[in-house]
Amino acid sequence: MLTHGYTMLALGLALFYIRATMTNFFFYVFGSAFALLLVAGSLLFIAAVDWICAAGLGCHQVSRLRGLLVMSTGAAVCSVLLILYPGATIEMVCYLVAIYALLLSAGKFSLAKAWKGGGREQGVMYLLAILALVFSACLVGFAGRDDRDSLAVLAAYSLFMGFQMLLTIRFLHRQVVRPSNRLHQASA
Repeated sequence: MLTHGYTMLALGLALFYIRATMTNFFFYVFGSAFALLLVAGSLLFIAAVDWICAAGLGCHQVSRLRGLLVMSTGAAVCSVLLILYPGATIEMVCYLVAIYALLLSAGKFSLAKAWKGGGREQGVMYLLAILALVFSACLVGFAGRDDRDSLAVLAAYSLFMGFQMLLTIRFLHRQVVRPSNRLHQASA
């Protein structure tokens, strides 16, 4: 999740930079193509990292993570197919990422529901799930507009996704550290 978070932060910043450089037709065409390649490469990297981490966890954990693995692999395959498709546009990428955001939002809702940490953290998890759902709707809404607008929403979602992943990993780490601190204090 940490790698996923940092990758999405880097992708968001790169997409904002590409959007800022799309000032004339030359940069517009190459910026759009580079943005497509960047999103596809990021989704491929994330899927590969997910599979490597799942393999390191063992067979029992892979069966619990199969939904995430199928989703990240599906998004990576679709992004590669978009790159191979000669008519690929940022609009198509927005639709792909909107589906990805919708599925991740559903996963975030289930994570928030099963959360065993503090109530405030669970509330933040629900808020993040709702925001991911809103981003999914925004991606669909902006997909048919100007590529610069679509790219801005895509970049904002990538930044949100990165911050969300890093915040979730922080919450999970705190949840694991709390019981070990209590055990340490009880033994002392």
